[in-house]
Amino acid sequence: MPQFLLSRKRHGLTLVELLVVIAIIALLIALILPAVQYAREAARRASCLNNLKQLGLALHNFHDSHGTFPPGAVGPIGGVPPGLKDHSLGSYLLPFVEQDALLRNYDWDVSWYDPRNQPVVKAQLRIWQCPSAPQPNRLHDGSMITDTPPKVDYFLGAAACGDYAGMHRIDVELMKTGLVDPVSNNFGIFEVNRSTRLAEVLDGTSQTIMLAECAGRPQLWQGQRQVPSRWLSGGPWASRNLLFGRGANSEGTAYYGPCAINCTNDRELYGFHPGGASVVLADGSVHFLKAGISIRVFAGLVTRAGGEVVSAGDF
Repeated sequence: MPQFLLSRKRHGLTLVELLVVIAIIALLIALILPAVQYAREAARRASCLNNLKQLGLALHNFHDSHGTFPPGAVGPIGGVPPGLKDHSLGSYLLPFVEQDALLRNYDWDVSWYDPRNQPVVKAQLRIWQCPSAPQPNRLHDGSMITDTPPKVDYFLGAAACGDYAGMHRIDVELMKTGLVDPVSNNFGIFEVNRSTRLAEVLDGTSQTIMLAECAGRPQLWQGQRQVPSRWLSGGPWASRNLLFGRGANSEGTAYYGPCAINCTNDRELYGFHPGGASVVLADGSVHFLKAGISIRVFAGLVTRAGGEVVSAGDF
């Protein structure tokens, strides 16, 4: 019988061959997936830095127009002065981030959380939000009881949160621990009821933080963990959104420790990028600060006229 009559054609793959193919595909996915995730995070981090770059440009345009930066916030501190309406950095910047329509509808005669300002403060502004931060629940519910400090007036309604905040100060309690140098002026660029001029940034514009990430609000994050049912004030871009510079322990559960970045988002620097968080300096340049930065160096970057010596290689 001819040989070709005895041969059989094989169709498809055997089970063993199929399993080998599946194993190869799984291995390729395992090798490629981290690279894809890394590339996506790199893109998100670049977008986050660009947001800060644009906000820094808006602040400088405000300074060019008014001869000073906007105040970090206006409003009563401890009830003084009474009757002063609450407004914030984010509202002052509206015309400089192409939000003229929101500005026209913002009522300066009442506080930012007044019902009359609800249509404005509920607006989600992409320029204030880092794409690396968790996106659900970006509205702060005014009925939530927030952690303190600070104590703020409750409001009925909602307000859209942002992931960046103005640098307010280094807390004097942190100085008492000896972790940072004591200085005569512990304030950063943004104070309450006061505006700062570039000429007052005596430590150098390339060594002073204007805005920094404080992402993930209104939920409280400590370390890399979200704390259930704990809510923070200061999250809305229209609120008194300032960073306190208290330092924390590595778990983010106690203040006045050596950790400056990514330990808690309760009024401290916090980003969802691996290894650090983003800032914009007073000269308009953007930087990614490593999570392991010395709290002493960080303090030198916060104060505008503290007299600390910080070199570019320190951060």
